[in-house]
Amino acid sequence: MADFKYSYVVCNCRKVTLGEIVHAIKEEGANSIESIGDITDAGTACGCCRSQKDDFGDPKMNLYLEQIVEKFVN
Repeated sequence: MADFKYSYVVCNCRKVTLGEIVHAIKEEGANSIESIGDITDAGTACGCCRSQKDDFGDPKMNLYLEQIVEKFVN
């Protein structure tokens, strides 16, 4: 996570930044990809940002919600 600024857009469809996601986790109590989506809308459109296995885009994403949850929730 250190390589990404909080302004980095994790969810391109909904334009949700890493900072918004971290805020949802730390301040709003999000503890899963689903609860992050409920609070921020991240991962609720095409789903490519959820995990590498869900990413059908080309080019692939550089950071996934799954990685963020692993880092900040677990």
